[in-house]
Amino acid sequence: MGSVGRVTDNVLGEFLRARRERVDPKALGLRAMGVRRTPGLRREEVAAQAGISVEYLVRLERGRDRRPSPAVVAALAGVLQLDSDGAAHLAQLAELPDGRGGEVVDEMSDVVRRLLDSWPNPTIVTNSLLDLIGTNAAGGELHRGIGLEVGDNMVRSLFLDPRSREVFLDFDTVARESVGNLRALSGPNPSNPRLMALVGELSVRSEHFARLWGDGEVQAKTNGGKVIAHPELGVLELEWSTLEVAAAPGQLVVAYQAQEGTATVAVLDALVRRVPVPRDVAASRRK
Repeated sequence: MGSVGRVTDNVLGEFLRARRERVDPKALGLRAMGVRRTPGLRREEVAAQAGISVEYLVRLERGRDRRPSPAVVAALAGVLQLDSDGAAHLAQLAELPDGRGGEVVDEMSDVVRRLLDSWPNPTIVTNSLLDLIGTNAAGGELHRGIGLEVGDNMVRSLFLDPRSREVFLDFDTVARESVGNLRALSGPNPSNPRLMALVGELSVRSEHFARLWGDGEVQAKTNGGKVIAHPELGVLELEWSTLEVAAAPGQLVVAYQAQEGTATVAVLDALVRRVPVPRDVAASRRK
């Protein structure tokens, strides 16, 4: 397991070490030789399988070299058995000259606001830290019921709000996905001070988060499902999809719908009917 609670700017090295510790040597056809003091693969095993020197792997893990070639990145991704999300994240980390990308967006743009106001289904907008930066009417009502308002960080609320385990009936799955999403989204900006502060805070205050972050899990935030015990609407079986708007970089639009064939279909229909329609949208419908 990766180092729990450690937050440094050596993002590439920490990721390599965390994923090395997760690989079962038997999966690569390696026989146990002597007593293993740490889990996963030894450095010399990774180096041999990837066709690089042990000294070079040490430099990468310790942050002394942060720009491996595409060929080395591909070789390491294979040895570490990374899936497509993990391999993409590793390549992204290796391409950054200083580990810093663009700034984190804190406000929903006008173009996204107009888009949300035209959609009846519950929809929210987050930034790359998974801060909730905007909702439409139905999305706001859905999330207020589980204690989330615009300005809250969704990962912080998930791990630090004691209600989360009651609200998310598949909490462990949601927790792992959320940490994987946060790491994937951090790829362009892994040394951002706000990200490091968030990870540091959660690593100290939540052992569960620290353990998952230390695992180095990566999961692109694309689509999925969750089951929510909403205090007002009852049990909701939801599907969600993430959209990126080309005119609004750094803003993720997450739209929710009911899982087909479930009672949630009628619940969301009723929710949409009872929330107020924005005046500009109502006016356009009357034309």
